[in-house]
Amino acid sequence: AATTNSSPSSPAHTLDDYNRLLAALARDGDGESALRVLRRMRHGSPAACAPTAASYVSAMSALAKAGRAADATALFDDMLAHGVAPDRRAYSLLLHVYSTHLGLPAAGLSVLHWMSGLGVRPSAVDYADLIFSFCRAGQLPDALQLLDEMRELGYPLPPHVYSPILQAHCDAADIPAAEALIAFMRASGGRSGCNPDVVIYNIYIHGLCRVGDFHAVQRVINDSVWNWWVPDAVTYSTYVAGLCRAGYIEDAFRQLDIMVAKGLQLTVVGLNILLDYAAKDVDMWVAKEVMERCEELGFEVDVVTYNTVMEHFSKKMQWLIALRLFTDLLKKPITPDVQTYNILISSLCRAGKFELAKFVFSCNGFVADTVTCNILIHQFYGAGKEGELGFLFSDVDAGKITPDTITYNTLVDCLFRSGRRTEAANLVRHIDGGYPAEPVAHLAFWLVRSGNVREALSLFDDMLVKGVALDAMVFANVIKAFCRKGPGECTDMTQLCSVLDRMLGIG
Repeated sequence: AATTNSSPSSPAHTLDDYNRLLAALARDGDGESALRVLRRMRHGSPAACAPTAASYVSAMSALAKAGRAADATALFDDMLAHGVAPDRRAYSLLLHVYSTHLGLPAAGLSVLHWMSGLGVRPSAVDYADLIFSFCRAGQLPDALQLLDEMRELGYPLPPHVYSPILQAHCDAADIPAAEALIAFMRASGGRSGCNPDVVIYNIYIHGLCRVGDFHAVQRVINDSVWNWWVPDAVTYSTYVAGLCRAGYIEDAFRQLDIMVAKGLQLTVVGLNILLDYAAKDVDMWVAKEVMERCEELGFEVDVVTYNTVMEHFSKKMQWLIALRLFTDLLKKPITPDVQTYNILISSLCRAGKFELAKFVFSCNGFVADTVTCNILIHQFYGAGKEGELGFLFSDVDAGKITPDTITYNTLVDCLFRSGRRTEAANLVRHIDGGYPAEPVAHLAFWLVRSGNVREALSLFDDMLVKGVALDAMVFANVIKAFCRKGPGECTDMTQLCSVLDRMLGIG
């Protein structure tokens, strides 16, 4: 006899099928889909597909990876409510979510004690998570207590367990404590496998650079052969960056030569710091030559590298070199960002190349931001070319660019300087519902500075009628404007008294 299930439907999914799907969703960080699968397992049939601890662990992992850490902890509670016994992986994941994702090391520590009380032995990774979390939270004594506990319980202590503690000592500029920790690691390295590695020494060297002890840095590098580690690109890049920040540019270049001789390359961050300080403290042409040399040597450069060098040429009115650097960048597999365009537009405007600046603004692929807007307003108004800003204001009106306080302050300043006092006042009255503090302060400064005190008083009256308070910024700018006028120009002190009385709510 034929059964009712004879239709060509697909076979029922097994528990393994669901768990493999959940594991894939966990890898992708698709928390919402993982929850849907879990609900289907819980409410569907057959009962053999009810979620297990492994199912919940995958769903929690997906949620945590999706940035929904609180939902992941709630799902652990849901697992308990449905009578599913957590396994060691579930406890470890909960501890990880609390300590790493939510930044709650105390809650993570409670999970560790809970595990231990149930006879579930925490792993070395669980302890490492907590040590990192306590260090990040600035609770170094708790981290050190956990380290002692690991040692007493016979856990392996690889260098990465020590690294957050060392980082905390260095962040606090406690170099003696950092040295003592490294000495302890060296002394016990053979027994527990915690001999300091290059990562440990790089953290230490960064700490030494921050306190300016470059003799100690050199000594650590010189002694590396005796301490069984090899300085790498990060070691020297950290050293170079530290020397630059301390003003030792020539020493930084010497370390760069040593790196090249060893076949090492500066990290892109280290290179950008070197170029920035070289341009400021030595010469921008030197920075350009170093960048070109490093590119020839195969060093990695990025858009920040070009922005750094372009910025210095722009400040020195070398617009043609900035433009050449921009065209060089376009020939490489590097995408210019909005800062690249803003540097170039600013450079062209300051050189009077307004048509070229407008052309760059209209380039395909460039999406202007508020900084672009502020640069163009300041430069075009300053050159008396505000009538040519239609291309910019059309983008503002279309909502493509959102003005900020600096935009409005710049407009008030530029309108007033160009003699358009009424337009400046009307602008302030209508920005964001009327009378924002900073533009009002700018307008008040210019009104008093230009002798239009009655208009300033009228502005304050309008604000008070509308219930807008006169804040300290307006008060400070008015005082500054009267001071700028000087005693020779401010003969009628009653004007100053009237303004101050109005602002203090007396008049």
